[in-house]
Amino acid sequence: MMIKIKEVYESVCKLRKDPIRSKQTLFRNDHCDCTIGQIAEAFKPNGFLCSLTVSVGTYLLGQKYKNSDKMVVPYNCSRQIFERNLNSRLVRNIFSVDAPERLDHKKVILFGTFDPPDPCAPHVPGHFCVVALNLEKERFELLDSLRDINDPDGKKLLHTMASGIKKLWSLAGNSKGDHFHPKSIDHFKLHYVNSPRQATAHDCGFFMLQILQSYDGESMCLFSQKDILNIRMTMLYSWLTGGDFNIDLKDVLGVDPEVNFLVLYTFHAGPSLGIEEDNFSLFETQSFTPEVQIIPEENFDSLVSKTNKIIQRLHSNTRKSSSKKVPDTALKGKADVVLLDEDDDSDDFVTQLGKKLTAKPITKDVRRCSPTSSDDFETQKPKQSSAKNLVLSNKRPTKLSNKFREEVPNFVPYVFPHLSKAKQMMELILSKEYIKAHGSVPLVKFSNPFDDPVLIDAKYMYKLFGRCEMLESDMMDRIINYWKDDPGMKYIFESGSRVLMSPHTIPYLLDFAPFKLRDSKGNPLPRPPFDVKSAANMFKHYVRPNENLLKAKLIIIPHFMHEHHSVYVMNKYTGTLDILDTRRYTGLAHTSRSRHHEDRVEIINRMVALLKQVYGVAEFNKYNGNIQWDVVADRCSYPKTPAQGANECGFYALRICATYGGDKIADNIKNQDRRVEDWKAEYMYQLLFHPKNEILAEEWPSMLKDLMLLIGLGSQITQQSLGSA
Repeated sequence: MMIKIKEVYESVCKLRKDPIRSKQTLFRNDHCDCTIGQIAEAFKPNGFLCSLTVSVGTYLLGQKYKNSDKMVVPYNCSRQIFERNLNSRLVRNIFSVDAPERLDHKKVILFGTFDPPDPCAPHVPGHFCVVALNLEKERFELLDSLRDINDPDGKKLLHTMASGIKKLWSLAGNSKGDHFHPKSIDHFKLHYVNSPRQATAHDCGFFMLQILQSYDGESMCLFSQKDILNIRMTMLYSWLTGGDFNIDLKDVLGVDPEVNFLVLYTFHAGPSLGIEEDNFSLFETQSFTPEVQIIPEENFDSLVSKTNKIIQRLHSNTRKSSSKKVPDTALKGKADVVLLDEDDDSDDFVTQLGKKLTAKPITKDVRRCSPTSSDDFETQKPKQSSAKNLVLSNKRPTKLSNKFREEVPNFVPYVFPHLSKAKQMMELILSKEYIKAHGSVPLVKFSNPFDDPVLIDAKYMYKLFGRCEMLESDMMDRIINYWKDDPGMKYIFESGSRVLMSPHTIPYLLDFAPFKLRDSKGNPLPRPPFDVKSAANMFKHYVRPNENLLKAKLIIIPHFMHEHHSVYVMNKYTGTLDILDTRRYTGLAHTSRSRHHEDRVEIINRMVALLKQVYGVAEFNKYNGNIQWDVVADRCSYPKTPAQGANECGFYALRICATYGGDKIADNIKNQDRRVEDWKAEYMYQLLFHPKNEILAEEWPSMLKDLMLLIGLGSQITQQSLGSA
């Protein structure tokens, strides 16, 4: 039996060079689609799994553990969560109270996850690992065969997945009156579980699948790097003969393996695969139940990344001859579980694996960083815009002739004067001690004539300004209203050349919902026609009397679509539609920057129709006659913008609204800028001291008032707003 497994493995791997059979479909259903050649390239010695082959493995494991206490989530679902596409039908079907297998009936839920490669070092592939939602132990777990507890990239991945899973869990069943039990998993902490370690750079996918198969929330199979070749053989044979895809080995191999393997080898003659391991074993007999321990926090206060050294070491190992003995790095003793501190994470997204690491050695630092150039979907170099910091779309740009273009004036950004005090207040309000003592005490109240008043307590503040949390459009609208009334910021808007619109302009005034409408089968439905007369009647609620959109040189509109904030600017200085988007789309499998903004022409057409209805066609043509906004929107420009961190798009969008001058962002914002915490403190401060906040500072808990007295804000306790202080 062992001989047949090895012979089938060798025969399939050799088929990767067969020009006909390599293109034959081997695994195909709603979750995966893979050919013989793709499987052969992945499973051959020193081959690596890609997203297509991993999808097959997670599907088969999901079927194996169906109706048990354990669940292996399809890889495509994990990818959607990592990409923050939480509204996809696949994700919502799994995180549903009506799902055939309810998640809250499981003890452990496993997500095979891929951390994408660094765009600045494309020769270094990404990395597969496992994120576990351990409901029995009430924690999130990272099981990583490469990175240790101190590696920030592993922490960032775990935070990204955990925040998405928490949000999906809380949304499950809300519309049906039912919900998961427990209703919230926000209190689950993040842990690191010590796993078997890989010694090469190309085996992470097989380590991940083996962990998905053997881990039950407490124990896992004891295996090591020296077992990987046998794991490849066993896994491939089980995939082919498991019965889930009704595969006929005779049809795949071109010969009946039960009859004559000699004929098979003659038919598929080729170079040896270099398989030298004769000691073949199955791993179910080596299962091991390790003890679980938590390492105290003080052991990892100082976080220093070791990823670079590990990758470089793996490079050197990969270049060695395959005949040399691979070091045994088996899991020994206890599986240590480590509680992680929270940290920011990146919005770089999933791609398929790149070239093999054997191509060339690493000669520079390969630590992940955010790309600073335009997205890689632009296949040709864009033409140069007259504004040097603009990157035009890959269509031929449309711009005003020099006769009508205007010089963009210098713009000086606003400097918030109370930053140090605001940071101290934010640190207190978001602290565990304050939330435990006064988490439900309202700090801010906004009355709403059409609905219940908005109450913001410390728990709500954490959902807005905590780590890896996203700022809501309604709060952005309140902050923008504060800006327009603040004496220190009025200079930005009082000239009339800049008009900053509400984040509600596009979804409500222009009646353009942030999600596409779909029928019961999931097919997209056309948007309802735009009622321009109704929008004109609402216009006064979105535009102040002193704001004239026709005379404005910059009409700045925050844009929210598919759970992501960006900024649209109708730029009359340059005659362009500028789209400032801090998200990086490199590697996203199902979207790109242009696809995310594919509705920009319709949005601008509705805006133009509204302006003509409100101001009249003659007045509109007087100020906009030389700009064809529909053509401009189709051939928009993408000014260079910094790369955000996870869920930070709202904070970056607000910062861009306050600092974009028409040709560049006046503030020197960097990729994943650490000053985002300063912006959060500033925005929280402006909500607390908002002129329309109906809760006075003197009504706040004594813990917060004592801090205000200590830092010199005692005069604010008896005032309702910063402006009246």
